[in-house]
Amino acid sequence: MFSSKVVKSSATKPLIQLQYKGSKGTGPDWLPLKQDWSKRFCILPEQYTEDFARRIDEFETRDGDVFVVTFMKCGTTWMQELAWLLLNNLDFERAKTSHTVRRCPHIEHSVINNKIPVDTISVCDQMQDNPRFIKSHLPAQLLPRQIWEQKRKIIYVARNPKDVVISSFYFLTNLRLWQGNMDDYIDEFITDRIYFAPYWSNVLDFYRMRNESNVFFVTFEEMKQDLKDVIERLSRFLDCKVLSEMEIDMLVKHLSFDKMKENQFNNPTELIRTAFETKEDFNFMRRGIVGSYRDELSPEQIEKLDRWTQEYLQEHGLNESDIFGNIK
Repeated sequence: MFSSKVVKSSATKPLIQLQYKGSKGTGPDWLPLKQDWSKRFCILPEQYTEDFARRIDEFETRDGDVFVVTFMKCGTTWMQELAWLLLNNLDFERAKTSHTVRRCPHIEHSVINNKIPVDTISVCDQMQDNPRFIKSHLPAQLLPRQIWEQKRKIIYVARNPKDVVISSFYFLTNLRLWQGNMDDYIDEFITDRIYFAPYWSNVLDFYRMRNESNVFFVTFEEMKQDLKDVIERLSRFLDCKVLSEMEIDMLVKHLSFDKMKENQFNNPTELIRTAFETKEDFNFMRRGIVGSYRDELSPEQIEKLDRWTQEYLQEHGLNESDIFGNIK
């Protein structure tokens, strides 16, 4: 059903390339986007065994489940907090006393960090919350199949690749999961040799499924530009009550980058420090802006990433601005 092979990478732990082949060798046939899914793959730690992949594939979903799915460092925590509050009657008090990572656990996390003393698939399975919120960085073909068969709701957040490169570089190097300089990282990012790669197929598959009734596709850039509009659209998607202007303003204030960064129950920096051997200056939430690449990447690095993006998207008749708008 699954196949894997070792990937040569500057990651500090061995990585594999995992593919879902299926019994007929053509990949999963339950996905609404019709293409040869057997060619899709994902870069994961070697402890992401075929048995673990099968357990996620066969994970039993429930009515009301909401999956928050992103490529890493795309605004996942921000969206987790927003969606959870919308479906929990804006319960700010609980949100200020319960970690986001516990209210919305990361289903594949126990194989990303094998120091975690729990099995995160079991944690998700045993959640008593209704609805359950579950986070994942996995591509569409490796998510639980019942999401697609039973049309469970998926919130997908995409972020422009240059900002993702910056944010994920500092994240992985500060967690000592990858070693090298920015030039090396860009090379491995665009040749699919870092955690959760490839970036573009992950994003584009969900972009092409954005009109499915159970998929809410939004970009980090949209959230930064007009969070109120995103709140209103997401509220309709989740069938929540209509919020008053005052409630929306309260939500926007709670979701501001500065508020979330200073809130220990939103910002998992300290939790991560206990689970990983992080560098001293590690902070999970760095800048939280659009266009950080402009003052953190060289012109040559930007050109290299832009050329890679253009070449990939041309094959699908798209430009980067079709997905992310004009990044300011």
